[in-house]
Amino acid sequence: MAFGQSKNRRHQDAAQKKEAMKGAVRTHGPGVAKAILLTGLTCALVWGSIELRRWALTSPFFLLKETSFSGLQRAGAGELLKLSGLTVGQNLWSLDVGALERAMDTHPWVRQVKVRRHFPSSVSVEVTEHVPAALAVLSDLYLLDDQGEPFKRLQPGDGLDLVLITGVEREAYLTDETRTRERLREALAVLEAHAATQPGKRDRLSEVRIGAGGMVLVLADGTEVLLGQGDTDAKLKKLARVREELKTRGLSAEVIHLENRARPGWVAVKLSSPVSERTGASSR
Repeated sequence: MAFGQSKNRRHQDAAQKKEAMKGAVRTHGPGVAKAILLTGLTCALVWGSIELRRWALTSPFFLLKETSFSGLQRAGAGELLKLSGLTVGQNLWSLDVGALERAMDTHPWVRQVKVRRHFPSSVSVEVTEHVPAALAVLSDLYLLDDQGEPFKRLQPGDGLDLVLITGVEREAYLTDETRTRERLREALAVLEAHAATQPGKRDRLSEVRIGAGGMVLVLADGTEVLLGQGDTDAKLKKLARVREELKTRGLSAEVIHLENRARPGWVAVKLSSPVSERTGASSR
């Protein structure tokens, strides 16, 4: 009898809860029903997303089959693949693109790298390499790019014949990299301006020396040109005229002074001929 009473009580409680639910729906209108529906849909979407991710990470449809490279001149595709650990058969969804780029960027010739996934099964790697513009003497010989960055030590297999930039100490570079790179860029600008105004092989530069009083150029024939500071283009044009006049006269110079700030229109020439020195020659 007691058991029967307990069972009846449970039926009564269930009936009361059901009635309360109906009352809530009647009281709050369709909002409650909508909330219940949205909750169900959310749960279904979450479950579906989990299953979709599991399928994407395990499906053979998304396995890497091909990696293509562009922009390679000095760096090798095999070297970059080895650095990054990228191999055929890896899942494209699981690839960490940022980590791949950072790993490939450690190659000394790589200046910038961009990795892109192309679903379902390929990856492209766009590489921008350093362009060597000169050799910087920083204790060892370093390749210097067009931004004034020493990006790698010169190796016997590099096969490059470049102008030397001297006068900068390695300690100065390590102590004040910003200022040192600025001076290296100034030297590169002089080198570029010289190439534009002195196209002949005879006038080819061998060295750009950075000094306290300005730039000193060393030509391929051994002539030193004291360029000084400022008015680089005008001074280089003057240098071309002086060199041409010396050639016409059958003379060669040991030193050409273009750094006279008090008399910028004057040039002093130290000859390597028996007439050892000639000064105060007006430029034409």
